[in-house]
Amino acid sequence: MEQNEIIQISKKYPQAFKDMDLNLIDRFFTENASKTGFMYDYESSNWTDVSTTGISELKNWVAGYNKKGIMPNSEVKVQILDLQEKIAVVKLEMDWAPNRKGCDYLFLIKEDTWLIDKILWQSIL
Repeated sequence: MEQNEIIQISKKYPQAFKDMDLNLIDRFFTENASKTGFMYDYESSNWTDVSTTGISELKNWVAGYNKKGIMPNSEVKVQILDLQEKIAVVKLEMDWAPNRKGCDYLFLIKEDTWLIDKILWQSIL
């Protein structure tokens, strides 16, 4: 039961970007959530510098990311790597744009329900 809840909440993260739905961020993320990672620039064949965004920047990113409908209708692979009473670590792999894959590690905490607190991510070459 807990595993299914964690998987469903983890899928709300890419769904928020695809649907540009800030309500999903408000419902399934902690108020201090952050996202840190590395994007690969395919045009220059280089990695960008590490980037960390807080919850307000994350909401801005969600609000505009898929305006041009770049996110394909592809499978989101979710794997629970560790599950304890109050914390969980989930690996998520998916297509963020055509021919652009990402690997995200979600760190969830359990308060009244499971919430996404931290995301560590990078592009997949």
